[in-house]
Amino acid sequence: MSLEKNFYKNIYDNFPEGIIVCDSDGKIIDVNKNFELLTGFSKNELLGKNFSDFIKSEKDSCSQCTQKLENHGLQNIKTHSIGEMRNKEDKLTCIRINFSITRDNKVIYIIIPLSDVAFLNQAHVDFVSTVSHELRTPLTSIKGFADTLLQSGSQLSAEQQNRFLNIIKSQVDRLTRLVENLLTVSKLESKRDKSIFKAIELPNFFKNILYNVQQKAQDHKIEVKIMPNLPPVWADSDKFEQIMTNLVDNAIKYSNGGTTVKIEARFIAGNTDFIELNVVDQGVGIPEEHISKIFSKFSRIDNALTRQVQGTGLGLYITKSLVESMEGKISLKSDGSGSTFTVILPVATYEKQIKQKFQEK
Repeated sequence: MSLEKNFYKNIYDNFPEGIIVCDSDGKIIDVNKNFELLTGFSKNELLGKNFSDFIKSEKDSCSQCTQKLENHGLQNIKTHSIGEMRNKEDKLTCIRINFSITRDNKVIYIIIPLSDVAFLNQAHVDFVSTVSHELRTPLTSIKGFADTLLQSGSQLSAEQQNRFLNIIKSQVDRLTRLVENLLTVSKLESKRDKSIFKAIELPNFFKNILYNVQQKAQDHKIEVKIMPNLPPVWADSDKFEQIMTNLVDNAIKYSNGGTTVKIEARFIAGNTDFIELNVVDQGVGIPEEHISKIFSKFSRIDNALTRQVQGTGLGLYITKSLVESMEGKISLKSDGSGSTFTVILPVATYEKQIKQKFQEK
């Protein structure tokens, strides 16, 4: 090897950040020593694997970078500024990702681990930006219609005045929902939220859910199917109601009128200790690449239906947090014919109910 090649190889191997070189299909063809140290994998374990097997993205980079990748035949790779790196022990590290493209269409990624403080600062910036946008939109609408009523109210017909007031009320309701969601997120993340478990009979419970969503469900058919002789669910009634209302409400919002939303309750196959609750819609579905992000804070999928529906992207994050706070599980399956959200919660056994009564005394 020439002195010049040795010189550049030493720089490459001893570069203080991790470096990955990928081909146009995202397959790893080389890594430097620091990336081996960061992940715990040897070069031989990494070669031939896909970049996305080790790097999970959190935030898309600018559209110009994405366009550059597409122009180089790398449609299946998205560049990201912030992400997570998986090491050999399956632990995730917050990272910053930079990339450059060589003349022969190889992509060089530079991986920079972020400290917890840096990551939290980025999360704070994203949080403030999103909430500011969500607050500004309804406030602008409220101010505009209120100003019109104050300045020209006498010149408007009673019908116009009533329409403007209804718009103001709907925007105030939107702000209220945002504030309530933010308070719920704060309470959940601070671990100040305590669950009060009880046995919940599903037939009467679902009647309440249908009553809650009946106004929004006028253009949809809702079917409830509960397995015969199914025992009660062991859950916090307020949280359980919020979970199922959110899921049914989403199924209505993100599917076209005239379609059916199904609510199903049954035992998990081969296990009578847990009950599986499914909310099935006939909407447009969620692309596979977005399923892993759907329960993240402020996550909203961009399609024709979601653009028509106002939302903060907090609903499913709150839903997942509530399910997990009751030691349950939530998952999603989706395709072009709709989505199925599945919540798994324990059965209300006599042992649990007796134990709860003793704790209350």
